[in-house]
Amino acid sequence: MSGPMLLRWTAHLRRIAGPAATLDAAFGVGELEAPFRTAVCGGPVRLPGEPIETGEIGLWWARVDERVDVDRLLSAPTDGSLLPQGLFRTIEVWTDADLSALHALWFLARTRGREDWMQRLARVRDWHLTHTQPDNATNRPWALHVFLLGGSGECVHYAETLLHNCLTMTGRPDPLSAWILLDAARAIERAAD
Repeated sequence: MSGPMLLRWTAHLRRIAGPAATLDAAFGVGELEAPFRTAVCGGPVRLPGEPIETGEIGLWWARVDERVDVDRLLSAPTDGSLLPQGLFRTIEVWTDADLSALHALWFLARTRGREDWMQRLARVRDWHLTHTQPDNATNRPWALHVFLLGGSGECVHYAETLLHNCLTMTGRPDPLSAWILLDAARAIERAAD
């Protein structure tokens, strides 16, 4: 995908997210809320006493806390995803968590210059293209940038579906989805540079 097209995407995502990106709303994502707010919304860094090093929560904390051992988080055996599905009760919850983890890993791979993580990210992205359907798994646009930057028609379609899903209930994203879209826009801008 060309640089100008990527910049059009960032403007589009920012336009959609803008009015809904409020900080006063509760996101309702449990343990993920603190690291997400710190990494994405620019809130004050409130690190836990001990780094939380499990699943997507650990990857989100790693965005703001270098003590988190990302290599250890990525060492769990899976069938192609980042997180083992057996840790979750339903496929919907697992898919949401895995895409959230993929979202966070992209930033970690870029900021820490880890090509091996970028390669893993591409494999997981391609695995999701084959094995999960965003239209029945999540209404949050986690990892939209990962798919969009994949560049293939199938990747772009997956990204478009993630965007569509977060708009279907009310015609606009909820506050959490709006901040996810803004974070994805930042990622696309970084990649376009």
